[in-house]
Amino acid sequence: MVAVKIQFTNSATSEAKSLHVEDVKLQSGMRIKEFLEIEVLPAGETVSVVMGIDFCDSTQAANFQLCTHTRKFFVSIQPPVGELMMPIFMTENEFKKEQETLLQSLGQLMGMNEITEKLTLEEKCQGEHTIVQRVTTAANLGRVPCGSDKECSPPVPPPPFTIHRFAGKTVTSGSLVLVSVVTKEDGAAQLTVNCEKMVIGTMLVKDILQALTQ
Repeated sequence: MVAVKIQFTNSATSEAKSLHVEDVKLQSGMRIKEFLEIEVLPAGETVSVVMGIDFCDSTQAANFQLCTHTRKFFVSIQPPVGELMMPIFMTENEFKKEQETLLQSLGQLMGMNEITEKLTLEEKCQGEHTIVQRVTTAANLGRVPCGSDKECSPPVPPPPFTIHRFAGKTVTSGSLVLVSVVTKEDGAAQLTVNCEKMVIGTMLVKDILQALTQ
């Protein structure tokens, strides 16, 4: 499940009682683990809770009602695609091997499991630290230790270039997610996402592109 932290602040002048979840409406396959009922939330005070949601590897919203002893509020939680995955540790060689395996096993999909986009990085976003920070903020992925490399799949611009690799898997099904960002000294870059789930891969490319170019 994806852990969702919710913070409640009682801005009224009287206490709120019996904060709990009701009328849960989920898409097929999704599950929710409700937080324990909050018996009393005094006026002016704040409390945080954590609930678990199994989004079933989709960005469909989880809908429910948040209730107190006197009122009901409709809540809809839709996750960013980058929160539907968890980081995994992987060496550079393991990354290349898994990338090749994905391409071979899903070749019948005419390459749709691999999405590549070219972009230009502004000077403020060309440093290694910034690239890693922006990618891992956009998606819950782990950094794969790597550096300059003369061999890379998919093909990249001629050296000198640097490859930044990231790996993760989806929370529900454990489907592999591989991301590589190839950069040149002039700011030209190429983003590649390999994922068994094409919808997730497509959305992830969009979010990472935005993170690297904003």
